Amino acid sequence: MDQERERVQADLRGLLEGEIRCDDAFLQMYSSDASIFEIKPLGVVRPRNTADVVACVQYASENQLPIHARGAGTGLAGESLGRGLVLDFSHAMRRILQVDANSVTAQPGVILGRLNEQLAAQGRCFGPDPANRAVTTIGSVVAIDAGGSHWLRYGSARRHVKSLKVVLANGETLTVGQHSWQESLHRTDTLSMLVQRVGQLIQSNSGLITQYRSHAPIDRSGYRLDDVVVGDQVDLARLLVGSEGTLALFTEATLATEPLPRHR
Repeated sequence: MDQERERVQADLRGLLEGEIRCDDAFLQMYSSDASIFEIKPLGVVRPRNTADVVACVQYASENQLPIHARGAGTGLAGESLGRGLVLDFSHAMRRILQVDANSVTAQPGVILGRLNEQLAAQGRCFGPDPANRAVTTIGSVVAIDAGGSHWLRYGSARRHVKSLKVVLANGETLTVGQHSWQESLHRTDTLSMLVQRVGQLIQSNSGLITQYRSHAPIDRSGYRLDDVVVGDQVDLARLLVGSEGTLALFTEATLATEPLPRHR
């Protein structure tokens, strides 16, 4: 282990409840995913809770280190690889926190297949069903706006995300969903300022967004902006779906569920 990795490991051990590993053998496991790429990270953090994610993000910001969120490592384009700190949400942050009549709240490390097994007992399901649902995590499903073989019926993840608990680049935590643009104008807190700025940015560039919007039925490239602002509502959760951790990291997701089909 080189000196930089020793320093990072020592620093983060004093800040986290979860695990930090920087030894070569351990890092090798996180140097690849389901893609053809291989990149050795500086270290791997297995956060245990939101506070761990906050501490890691703040440390990375102070030390100018990139962060790479990781679920099951099933990405085909190297999405979870990088030379900074890998945050593995699949190890400890995998609890289903609450199941209601029409929604479920879960941590990002929950396996989609396990989530649907629990929902099935109540006659419900989470609609998007990518082919790797037996191993992929909710974090991945939301991060890449996953769809699946029943896309024609359920669409992709963005249609089903009600709210997200997120950690911003400065370590601040917010719960984002649909927010009133008009009501935000009278407030100066971080969430209200984000609602104002995102709303203004999208409105002032609506012509460009319409002009360059993809007309493909399924398109996960870039940030999808065409349905983030509808009337007075600014949907920050919908903006984050498909952003692959580039705008914020989320530690909880509240998802709309659907009735199980009566016939298959």
